[in-house]
Amino acid sequence: MNHVAKFWPLSDVHLGRNNSGLVFNSKTLYRLAIEATTRNFSNNPRCTAYREAIDELPLGIRFNVLSEMCDYPSLVDVQLKILSDPLLISDFIRNFSSDLTPLVQCLQWLESVKKSLPIQLFRQYKKLIDENIRTGGLSRFDYRCGLRIGTFLTETGWLVEAIGILQLTQQHAQFGTAEELSVLRQLMRAQTLAGKLINANKTYDRMKRMLGKVVQQRLMFQNLPEKEREVQRLQDLQAGVCHAFSLYHFEDLNLIDSYEYGMQSLSMISARSPSRLLVDVLRQIARACTGSQMYAKAACMLKFAIGLVAHEYGRGSGLYAETLEDLAILLLACNQVSESVDVYADAQHIYMQLYGARNLLHSIAQGNLAYGLYLQAYVTGRRDRALHHVTKAVENYKRILPPDHRMLTQARRLSVIMDLFTFGSVAGSDLDGINVVSINHKEIEALSVREVWAHFHEINKSYNDE
Repeated sequence: MNHVAKFWPLSDVHLGRNNSGLVFNSKTLYRLAIEATTRNFSNNPRCTAYREAIDELPLGIRFNVLSEMCDYPSLVDVQLKILSDPLLISDFIRNFSSDLTPLVQCLQWLESVKKSLPIQLFRQYKKLIDENIRTGGLSRFDYRCGLRIGTFLTETGWLVEAIGILQLTQQHAQFGTAEELSVLRQLMRAQTLAGKLINANKTYDRMKRMLGKVVQQRLMFQNLPEKEREVQRLQDLQAGVCHAFSLYHFEDLNLIDSYEYGMQSLSMISARSPSRLLVDVLRQIARACTGSQMYAKAACMLKFAIGLVAHEYGRGSGLYAETLEDLAILLLACNQVSESVDVYADAQHIYMQLYGARNLLHSIAQGNLAYGLYLQAYVTGRRDRALHHVTKAVENYKRILPPDHRMLTQARRLSVIMDLFTFGSVAGSDLDGINVVSINHKEIEALSVREVWAHFHEINKSYNDE
């Protein structure tokens, strides 16, 4: 019975006893086992048996154990070494794409103790490519490994490392094919969000030249039943490329082209397209519409995006919080300051629930880090004062932060957001025929991809009528 006594809280929960009310009422047997395993390992971090046992765990359990290692200083080096394997990270992203919160938690924890996982992943990925060239191929390694990691780092804000990995991945992808175009799409997104518009423009030009080949290939397969999945894949890629073009033009302050490419992307999406692609497209069109003062259409797009995220990812997900931040910006552009602040506070509450107090650190936080500056600039009441405030803020950040700091990267984009604001007394009820204030995200119905698709004819009709 010694082994039972050693883990008495587990046996009590399993047997339904209530000797320890706190343990019994708050945590599952699985969670307690994860915690007990990690705690014992932290007491003896050099134990090779524990290290080998972790490597043999099923992927999902290993994912949770690695997340549980956060806040154990004695396990930092072990955790970093395990997570520095690009193939393992690629497997995590492929299998748990709907909720990568544990992986983000690991990134934040390691960054907070001065251990950069993104840099380690870049170095190890480069070694994998060199080894792949030298040996003639690794069984589990192809361009999709780097594409998954680069996309994940882009979406979580580690843009410099994402660009490095995606540039290596481009060399590994088959030249001039849909493989390379799918990598270039994510590379241009990372370059654009990092403010490297000159580099993004070069990537943009190459993508434009390649896009015609992909369109021709899709049309060639269009009427072949056995190529149905390939046609869908190429169509989704084409939609993704147009979405990337829309993002680039938005950051370059070309709102007309941004809107046009966004609508092109939306018209290519089908009921079988990935939900994340549809969410990204809807959010990007909403931004372009906000910049063009088409507030009714922006609100419509965000309602669809919020409903879709609620259905596919949940109202407690990071993506839901990001979409709420888009709504907060729209409300601010419509001069609905208090409503905007309330929605942004809801988003921050979600981030705190997911990532804890570490998300208060700007160097590792998720979400819109510069919203406070948007708000400060907006309430000055005049465009010239707002731009002066933004310029001073960026200069201050440049003095105290490294060149590629995530906060500084977002602060550089403040001038783009300033162009969304009218700085006038705009009443919500007069905006393009819709009362924007009436948008309550908590009341928006959850929608599946097919349900959004059922509503799409209304959006498409609105686009064709213009």
